[in-house]
Amino acid sequence: PERLFHRKWLSISSEALAATRARGESRALDLQIEHDLLSGPKDHLEFTVVRENIQNKLESVCDRVVVEPKKTVRKLRRIQHLYAQLSGNLRREDDEFEILSSLHPTPAVCGLPKEAALLFISETEMFDRGMYAGPVGWFGGGESEFAVGVRSALVEKDSGALIYAGAGIVEGSNPSSEWDELELKTSQCTKLLQLEVPRQSKVENLEIIY
Repeated sequence: PERLFHRKWLSISSEALAATRARGESRALDLQIEHDLLSGPKDHLEFTVVRENIQNKLESVCDRVVVEPKKTVRKLRRIQHLYAQLSGNLRREDDEFEILSSLHPTPAVCGLPKEAALLFISETEMFDRGMYAGPVGWFGGGESEFAVGVRSALVEKDSGALIYAGAGIVEGSNPSSEWDELELKTSQCTKLLQLEVPRQSKVENLEIIY
């Protein structure tokens, strides 16, 4: 799960993540994938929407917001994605409750404009998201932290697992590429759980909300 925010007293930080790719099998291929992430217009648009939305939300409750790095590639064991860190100073300690309700749901799992996207999701998704994309964390004294429940699995003994993943659809999205990204994300859980998941047909069309 990616960090929604972490607060310690008046200091608060958040992360913008978007555009996921697999790690390359060689150093040269890994660097080529990194270059593609940093230079691709579709990935840049998706990432910018997420980063600027988070920045605007933080600025509503902070005196000053710093974005550093503004855009880089974070590499994990199996995947890499675009990343930015945002930090600021809250005007009041109780602003953490406001920022939680403001940042959730993030555009990365909901879309923009927020109200139209939520309506579209409720009308088209055939299942309740449950824990998926919800805030997971804690409030405690002078510190609190929340993550976004993505790339996660709900595991029930003797019943199997329900695996959650999604992809950001913006202008320039390619259905086949988005499906490949979904399979990459879910594979992280299926490999750990050693599950066999039947392959499904790729989607042919995408609908974008403006």
